[in-house]
Amino acid sequence: MKILSKLFIFVLFAIFVSIGSFNFDNKVEAQDIPELHMLVLQGDIFVSGTKSPQLDGLILNAKISDKIVSSIEIAKETASSRFVALEIGPEESLEGKDIEFWIGNQKANETIPFGPTSPSGSYCKGCSWVLPLSKTVNLNFSSFPVATPTPVPASAAPAFITGNVIFGSILSAPDSLTNIEAYIDDELVGTGSVKGPDFSITIDPGTVEYTGSEVTFMISDSLSKTTYLFKPDDFITDYKLFFPEYIPPTPIPTKVPLAPTATSVPEPTRTPTPQPEPTATYTPTPTPTPIVFTSSNDSVIISEESTDGGCNSRGGGPASLGLLMLSMAPLYLINRSRKRKIK
Repeated sequence: MKILSKLFIFVLFAIFVSIGSFNFDNKVEAQDIPELHMLVLQGDIFVSGTKSPQLDGLILNAKISDKIVSSIEIAKETASSRFVALEIGPEESLEGKDIEFWIGNQKANETIPFGPTSPSGSYCKGCSWVLPLSKTVNLNFSSFPVATPTPVPASAAPAFITGNVIFGSILSAPDSLTNIEAYIDDELVGTGSVKGPDFSITIDPGTVEYTGSEVTFMISDSLSKTTYLFKPDDFITDYKLFFPEYIPPTPIPTKVPLAPTATSVPEPTRTPTPQPEPTATYTPTPTPTPIVFTSSNDSVIISEESTDGGCNSRGGGPASLGLLMLSMAPLYLINRSRKRKIK
């Protein structure tokens, strides 16, 4: 029984903690949600009850108390004679005031309050407005709007200034510096000449919008420490311009181009041309003429066979024949001597 009581108390405690945590989380989440008081509008535009493609590309302006609070191009990324994503706000000081819609010099018939509205369409001051409100508002114009021309500023006469230049403690400009330029912000508005200690320049920005603008001067890469406030049709003859001490630029040595390195061209692989081998020609050996030794009694005939190295041949051909003749010489001499004795 005690176990059941303890279990019941534990379950109640867990439920109580869960409910408390849930309420605490809800309060934290509600406080963390930022309020973004904005209107996002879209709709169609009519002129005398009909849509007109001639409106495409014109600018639709939303105004509160003659102040433009938002603008958008008509038919941009949408259908003809229509607008989308016209965002207004957040602007706490304008909440509850009426929004007017203008194209050029024409005002739309419709106006809406800047903020949440009641069912009747009037501003609801106490209504919740946490997230941006998206609304559809179709606009009607009684006549075709004429775009407001952009005003062209009046032209301004140029100013002419002459005087002296001072570089550091030298009351003159280096001989190599002969040009001076005038700038308003980064825009070139005048050029002039420098000769020794004297300079002259005409400053001509073009329109009265530049009246009172600060003019700076440049000679080479040196910026003047003295400035001038532009005044149309101004004429000054003794103006002094101070520049930092002039340091001539370090001359850059001229690089002598190196002689081009000869690029070796690899010789093509030569393929040997096969030469025809000469055809062997057989030259027949001439048949030797037999030498015949004659005498009155007998004769010795050395026939062709005797050169072939027969039984007495020791090889060698002509060498064997010579040996044979030497061996026969004594017989020849003996035979000659006998004939002489018989006579």
